[in-house]
Parts: sequence; structure tokens; C-alpha cells
Amino acid sequence: MVFPKQEFNKASVKDANLDKGILVDLFNEIEKEKFNIHSLLLVRNGSKVFHAEAEGYTEDTRDEVYSVSKSFLSIAIGILLDRSLLNLEDYVLFFFKNEVKNYLPEYEALKVKHLLTMSVGQAEDAFPNLNPDSNFFEVFFNQALTSKPGETFMYNNFASFMLSAIVTKVTGNSLNDFLNENLYKVIAMEKPVWRAVNGISLGATGLQVSSHDLARFGLLLLNDGNWDGLQVVSRDYLKAATSLQIKTDNQENDYDKFGYGYQFWMNSFGDFRCTGYLSQHVVINKEFNLVFVCKANEERKILYLFEDFVLKATKSGYKLNEFSLRDFTRRFKSHSHKLIELEKENK
Repeated sequence: MVFPKQEFNKASVKDANLDKGILVDLFNEIEKEKFNIHSLLLVRNGSKVFHAEAEGYTEDTRDEVYSVSKSFLSIAIGILLDRSLLNLEDYVLFFFKNEVKNYLPEYEALKVKHLLTMSVGQAEDAFPNLNPDSNFFEVFFNQALTSKPGETFMYNNFASFMLSAIVTKVTGNSLNDFLNENLYKVIAMEKPVWRAVNGISLGATGLQVSSHDLARFGLLLLNDGNWDGLQVVSRDYLKAATSLQIKTDNQENDYDKFGYGYQFWMNSFGDFRCTGYLSQHVVINKEFNLVFVCKANEERKILYLFEDFVLKATKSGYKLNEFSLRDFTRRFKSHSHKLIELEKENK
């Protein structure tokens, strides 16, 4: 495994043993469907095989990755668990005893592990409609529960925000500041912007990261939390976090029906991913040592691009042909112009 310093080591399609023709098909599919993708990046064995950016973007452009933020949050929780500063069995109410005077008694059973697996038991996610002037914690602990904690998955941004607040309670620092010392600097990742409220990083969303740094994060995940010999987060935690912890077959999106870990989604085609609104993806495939990063502004489901093209190209192996993949990444950039302009008009 090759670990990048300032830049990723580069590997040709031949050296990475990928079928170039199928990767060409990937770019033809994106062009045919007019997918508004801002950036694509593929890493194998720690070396970058290709990257493609839309007009006005580079692999270092930092913008919103929405719920991919949750997976960074998970690593912070794992580090605290490794240091015995937190326990999965800790009761959540304990951390907020000074802020919360009134709460529904059912919340006395709520534990940290239930926040991680989004199995709080709430009927709906109140986080998007919060009044900034309200006591967020009292609002959380007064949402009606329709099931016992740990029983049912319900996608819940509020649960992730509460985990971020716990990080701040335990460390005295915001989630973003804590990760800056314990993750970002270790993997040579530039400290990102993370939107916050009252000094608490949103946790669930609000992180602004480049494709380049998402690939670094993905490489850490691929290598079981180890970065060039340094164990950032324990292998045991990461194995649990990226394994099935709760069933999600109640989800509408077919790709989301294969289970959830600790702020990570399980894939239908194996292993796991970080996923955010508008098709932000960091896909980890341990069988073939792949990290696939996609940043986009696309409401259609595009995860199949990895399964049907990247994974297929890996299984097929290198085959000589006359195509230059660089020609197709350049064409990707030029063909993105109209989509980017339309996106700007609609904002």
C-alpha cells in the first residue's frame, strides 16, 4: 500500500491492472446520461489511477459533502472509544444533565451506540427544522419515540449532531478541532471548514472537503485505520463501524437497503461507503484495494457507476486498446460546461 505525502503516487491503468475499455465506457455513460458530476477520483493500492473534474473544479476544490460528514464523525467517536474516554454503552442523557431539565422518560434507555446506528426510536428527524434560538438538547429529548432505542433504523441527522455535541463535551473542543489534531494532520489533510452552531460542529452535515482529501480519508478506511504505520483509530472499532449493525430494508433507495454500521452504509456489492446528498460518495472496496470518490450535484442515483464500470474493469483486468483515458477525462471537463452553468442558474 502506497501512502501519499503531499500528492498521491500515480499509477497507469496497466499498472493498476484495470480494463481501460470499461473505464472509457464509464465516461461515455456519464456523457450519455448528462450526469452533473463535479469530480471523480479512483485510487488502487494507494496510487491514483485517474481523476476527472468538471469545468471550474479541481481535485482540491473544497465544497459541501453533506452526509459524508457523518463518517468523519464516526472516526472521532472511535478515537474516543479507543482512549476509554467514551463507551458505546454510555447513556446519552448523562452528557446533557446541565442543559436538559425536562425530557421524556423513555430517553433514559438511550445509549451512544443507538445514536451511531440511528436507532433512537424517533418517528422523524427534527434537525432540519430546528429554530437556531431553541435549546437543541431539550428539543431532542422531547421528541416522541415510536420504538425502543436500538430496535428500528430511522435516518436521523439529529442523532449525529448529538454525537458531535458529545465529542465537544468529552474533549472540550469542537468535533472539527478535535479531528484536526487527531486525524487531518496525521493524513496530511488540510483542515476543512465545518459549519457549526454554538461552537458545536453540525456532525451530520456541513463539512467542506476536496476530492483529494476524501481519497486520503478513504485510504485510511481501506487500510483498517492505519496510516503508514500509525494506527489512527483501532482496527476493531473500524471493523465494527463498517459492518452491518442494523437492518435498513425500510429505506426507499435500493442501494440503502443493505444495512448501516456506525455512520457508514453497507453496499449491495460488498464492503461499505460514505454517502451524502446529491450523490457524494466515498466507496471502499477491500477485495480489490479500491477507493472511489465522487462529488456531484445530481439527484439521480449514480452509485451504479462504480458497480457496473469501475468494479467490472477491476475484475476484467488490463487489456490493451487504442484509447487514451486522458482524452476522456478532458472530454468530461469540456462537456460539463452546460451542466455547471445550469446548476449556477438554478442556485
